[in-house]
Amino acid sequence: MALAALLTACAAPTLTPERVGQLAYAALGPEMQMGEQLTLVWIEAPGATAQPVANAAAEAARSPMVPELTAALSRAAREPINLAVGGPDSAYAAQVFLQALRAVPQPELPGLRVAFVGQRADAAQLAPVMAAKRAALHFEPPSD
Repeated sequence: MALAALLTACAAPTLTPERVGQLAYAALGPEMQMGEQLTLVWIEAPGATAQPVANAAAEAARSPMVPELTAALSRAAREPINLAVGGPDSAYAAQVFLQALRAVPQPELPGLRVAFVGQRADAAQLAPVMAAKRAALHFEPPSD
């Protein structure tokens, strides 16, 4: 039992902002044009606990990041924006990003390219909204 826990801990590196940036650059870098930048959006879970957020959608609705992220996403209607999105709680990170994306008044964001680093189920929640906005979504699992 202890060996299984140790192997699991070794196999799953802690997700850090640096790791999100590395994985996102590997996904988006080949598509980026000269002069474009990759912006890291690290979405920290509320509180100081390491436990997943119980109701990610409700907590995300209260996040102070949503208005700031909405303003940044709005720029993708007129210019290319490459984002690396992730956080220690994948469900919460996806919900914060989803809340911001839905709040963008522009119907289309063709310049938006996002590499979401997290769980596949959380990325799947982003996919239909990203497609409706004509934005590109790349999913990257947090470990190799």
